[in-house]
Amino acid sequence: MHVKEATVQTAQVIQFTGRALLWRGHEFPATCVVRNELNRKREPWQIVYTMGSTKPHGIAYYPRPFPAGSWEVTTIADMGEDTVYWPTWIGTEATQELEVWSLDIRGFYERRTGEYITGRGYGIHHARYHKGSRLVPSNTTLGCINVLSPSDARELGEEIREARGYRQHVILDVPKWEDWY
Repeated sequence: MHVKEATVQTAQVIQFTGRALLWRGHEFPATCVVRNELNRKREPWQIVYTMGSTKPHGIAYYPRPFPAGSWEVTTIADMGEDTVYWPTWIGTEATQELEVWSLDIRGFYERRTGEYITGRGYGIHHARYHKGSRLVPSNTTLGCINVLSPSDARELGEEIREARGYRQHVILDVPKWEDWY
């Protein structure tokens, strides 16, 4: 009788607190601040549409913070200096249901439709936005976790890449929004 040798894989957990990512004894300052109708920080004309890995594309919704739960890190990508996700994108398998909004005749948010889409593409990165011809740091995201320092984002990405190179699963643990401190 032949016995197949078992492979033991380990997991390492990144803990998000609402103010930092805790990983391997490091504390990387990070936030997840979104502008939406709940906090009244998004104007009715500042429409957010589905894009990227969310399907279908081009549907209006209001952003929500990163979904609570334990989510596996799926990708680490070095990004160019001309991207809003510079210097490192750390992708996860996180998803959440987002309510679709209708727009009025002016193209402003009007009301909830009662329909939902599955939001995908939640990750960890240093957030930036276009201001004129420059990219500048952003205090908000569309739901991703924002590592406040680009060097911290790069270091975190390198450490996660190393752990994954040793065939370790890396899990991001995100508490319920009301438990963020």
